[in-house]
Amino acid sequence: MILKRRSAFTLIETIVAFAIIGVILVVALAGFNTIASVGNRAQEWNLADQSLEDLIASGAEGENRDGTVSIVLRPGDPGADPPVLPIVINGVLRTYTDPASGKTITIFVPDDEDA
Repeated sequence: MILKRRSAFTLIETIVAFAIIGVILVVALAGFNTIASVGNRAQEWNLADQSLEDLIASGAEGENRDGTVSIVLRPGDPGADPPVLPIVINGVLRTYTDPASGKTITIFVPDDEDA
């Protein structure tokens, strides 16, 4: 008499399969939560950046830092004949604060006579 093997899973095989699937799901969900939180933070930064850009574009006056700042550019070869003169741009540092998020940005604003 020949015995046929049934094609169904045994209880042990089913438990092992569910355990493997469970471990894979836990790892996948942890990775998904990390990706989602990074995406949310990036979206918040993008919104704050857009708010600050809108604030600057609207012509709102930011908070000026004390004193004048000079940016000195030295283009070209310093040993050239005739020597290349440095370019000096005077201006102020202006700080803008987004009222919604509290994030700040500081930009250099050149003086009008240098523009």
